[in-house]
Formats: sequence, structure tokens, C-alpha cells
Amino acid sequence: MNKSIEIAKKEYPTGEIKSTKMVVYDYPEIGAMTVVEDKTIGVEHRIFVDAYTLDAVPDRPATKTHFGVWSIYEKISKNKIDENLKKWQSSDELTKSIEQAANNNGININLPVSKEDIKKLSSGTAIVATTIEKDLGTPTVYLQRKTYYCQPASAQMLTKYYRDTKPSQDSIYSMMDGIAPNGVSNEKALIYYRASNGLNKPNSYNSSDVTFNKAVTEINNYRPFMSGTSTHARVCRGYKQVDSAQYLRICDPYPTSLGMAYWEALGSENDRIYVGS
Repeated sequence: MNKSIEIAKKEYPTGEIKSTKMVVYDYPEIGAMTVVEDKTIGVEHRIFVDAYTLDAVPDRPATKTHFGVWSIYEKISKNKIDENLKKWQSSDELTKSIEQAANNNGININLPVSKEDIKKLSSGTAIVATTIEKDLGTPTVYLQRKTYYCQPASAQMLTKYYRDTKPSQDSIYSMMDGIAPNGVSNEKALIYYRASNGLNKPNSYNSSDVTFNKAVTEINNYRPFMSGTSTHARVCRGYKQVDSAQYLRICDPYPTSLGMAYWEALGSENDRIYVGS
């Protein structure tokens, strides 16, 4: 977000920066938006910078045929925001308690922890987190070839996992009845999942059950699945729980992931496609 602020200050040196936040400016592309007010004429301007390339992006207001720009945070329900904040606070409190215990035992947390340090922390003065974790380690992340190819890219990852083949994203998009330049709904994606010449998993289904327990069941049975947000499709291949904080191991096809799986706090999903037999 610093880049958008930098550009705003350069283009409007006498302006006042009102806000900076993450937005989806052209689904599924994300970036930072800085709002700056030109004090000379009292007009507000919006500066956009792509999160992946850090290039400036022209503003494009919403029209009848285009959604325009919207904030990522505005798409998260109030309940999910509160839930995520509680998880963050719980994790932060745990971290602080461990740091305090280390300080009480004369341990420098900026240096590698020795066996003796671990013994000190295990003496009862420290709070030790309970962790449950399972990461299948595969599928690997395949980046989407086009901005609207998140469903085909996710299906491509799952096809590699379940069938050990790698059809092109173009062919998957075609089987999903995709119409460029639009994304693909879960219902259309299931055409490919169920087809004998597709993923060949006829009992695959779309579900709004995005609970942690359901994810645990699927991963424990070695069934990675499509993890969907309100605007994007990814793959989940693992889970982790640290005390009360719960996470999913996400394989995100969008380029900002740099082809690396990452841990994401539970709460961002809207739906999933579970891969049946």
C-alpha cells in the first residue's frame, strides 16, 4: 500500500490523504487504493496500484455493466470480521505470553533457541500452544493463465492430484462452458468435475458447509477440495489448529501467491466443491 501512497503524494503534493485500503479493482486482480483530496479545488481522487506488479492502474468507476472497484473488507460479513479479530487477538495474546515467559527466563528471542532455552520454557512458566496440523503437501500451486481462470486453474490442480494428469486450463474452461472474459460458477465447474473425460468424480458437489470440522474430515481422507470466496476459487490441501485459532492450507492460483501454498485463517470462504468418488 506504500506504493499507492507514494504515487498519491507525487501527483497531488498539496493534497490530503484520506484513506488507503486493499481493493479488488478488476476481479480477481487486487491492489491498493489511496483516496487523496485536492485541497485547491476540493475534489477527491483515487490512486490504484496493482498488488502484484506495483504498477499504477487507471481508475474505473462502476457502471451498469461493470462492478467497478470494491474493498475486500466490505465483502466480509460483520460476524466473520469479529470472529477473525478474536482469533487474531487470541494468537497475539499467546505470542505475548511466550515472549514474556522467555524474558522472565533470560532468553533472548532474537537469537536461535537452544535446548537449554526450551527446557526453561517447559518448566511450567511458559504457555505452550497445542497444535494439530495436516498438510497433504500436494497438489502444488498452478497459477491461473488468465484473470478469469481461477476455477480452471483450481480444477487443474485437483486433476493432477486425483488423476495425475494436467489438462490445459483452456480445455477445462471450455468444458465448464466458460464464456470469455467471465469467470465460472461452481455449478458450471461441476460439469468438469463430474464428466468422465474431466476430473471423473461424478459425486462431487457444491456446498456451503465451510466449517473447520468438514475440512478436517476431507483432508484426513486425502480429499483436497475447491475452497471458494465470494470472488475467487482456490484449493485447500491441509488444516492446522493452534489452540483455538484455525487455519487452512491454501493453494491459490492468483499470481500474488507466487506459486506458494500458504496458511489462511478460517473465515474467508463462502462455499466449497467437495470431490466425491
